Amino acid sequence: MSEQQPQPKSGPSDLQIIGFVVILSLVCAIILAVMASALKVPQETAQELDRSQQMMIAARVFTHEGYFQIKNDKGEYVPAKYAGNGKLAASEEKVYPTRQEILDVYQHRFIPALVDNKGNIETFKEAGVDQEKYLEDYKKSGYYKQPEKLIYKILPNPVNEKNEDAAPIGYVIPVNGFGLWDAIYGYLAVETDGATVIGISWYEQKETPGLGANIAEEGWQKNFYGKKIFQPDSQGKINLESAPVGITVVKGEVKTVLAGSPKENVAVDGMPGATLTGNGVTDAYRDVLSAYRPFFIKIHNKTETQ
Repeated sequence: MSEQQPQPKSGPSDLQIIGFVVILSLVCAIILAVMASALKVPQETAQELDRSQQMMIAARVFTHEGYFQIKNDKGEYVPAKYAGNGKLAASEEKVYPTRQEILDVYQHRFIPALVDNKGNIETFKEAGVDQEKYLEDYKKSGYYKQPEKLIYKILPNPVNEKNEDAAPIGYVIPVNGFGLWDAIYGYLAVETDGATVIGISWYEQKETPGLGANIAEEGWQKNFYGKKIFQPDSQGKINLESAPVGITVVKGEVKTVLAGSPKENVAVDGMPGATLTGNGVTDAYRDVLSAYRPFFIKIHNKTETQ
């Protein structure tokens, strides 16, 4: 009698395969959800740190190289180091702060507030506005389009614990618009005269590297130091009520394009090969700063009477 041949083993059924795929998909989904949740806080912290640095760069409290700076008795910017409780002290060398030190200085010296259509400044609490929701809801559409517009008060280097009661030494305006490829977001800091630029920064942009992306480079941003935001007339006089407001990015160099013109003070050099990005920056400054005109007029008049 011949031996019985073993029966070949059957593979998994279609139902088993489907069940395995479903279980594997669920496990992967759970792992991804856990990872996303775990990374959310670090990502938000990193974004907050970057925005804080960019705002302080615009206010010239922080440098592109990554260290603090303050003005000395001669009005010159010199390296500074963290001295506790948001305070900075002059340093003979460049001292690179920790993330927590950066955030501490930011939280002590940059205070978010709101400006109404008449130029009055008030706290979020006084305006009855939820700060966290407001910041999240209107970032993309533009804070300048709201009845209550976002602004940040720049407080002086603190000398005591009650620095929040100190008079601002400047203000930071959030700026947004469109470059060549996508939306651009940045900051512009202005002095208490409501007309003179302290500095600028662009913290989010997707422009062409080496061309339009140069808006984020220190070398180009330095062109804005000391510029004016109100355009003078042919005699060099400025009427804040009616003067065009903004900063123009010219095609070429200001000293060539606007040589001898009063408009030199409200314009900066363009970027070679990035005319459309420059136009977008010009439009952004015009649109955003125009919305803050009543505020600029109010603080300018206050400065004039002091």
